[in-house]
Amino acid sequence: MKAIIFGASGGIGNALVEALRRDPRRADVFSGARKPGGEFQFDLQDEASIGACAEQLKGQGPFDLVIIATGMLHNGDGGGPEKSWRMIDPVAMAEMFAVNTIGPALIAKHFLPLLRRDGWAVFAVLSAR
Repeated sequence: MKAIIFGASGGIGNALVEALRRDPRRADVFSGARKPGGEFQFDLQDEASIGACAEQLKGQGPFDLVIIATGMLHNGDGGGPEKSWRMIDPVAMAEMFAVNTIGPALIAKHFLPLLRRDGWAVFAVLSAR
């Protein structure tokens, strides 16, 4: 089995990487993170970085499993999730939307073509909450 985990520097992503690496079927696991800590780095708000990761890993496929565990519940400024309409901040909301929605869609755009076509394959996205 060949797997790619996005968000490997976070708690859930790291746990998935470790569990797959302990799997008796000896999965080849490629781990990616927004910051140093994975085998490749990417920026969910930069399609070029996601495309570069796909190019880098293309020769390792086809892949059986791609998991995105990059969700953001709070931004770096402590914003989100909103508890009332008074807390709505359009800049913070745009950042959350970019990271939690557009970023995973861009990963799908570049990595769905790398999934196995002749058998079982899974593309999964975990949300921040």
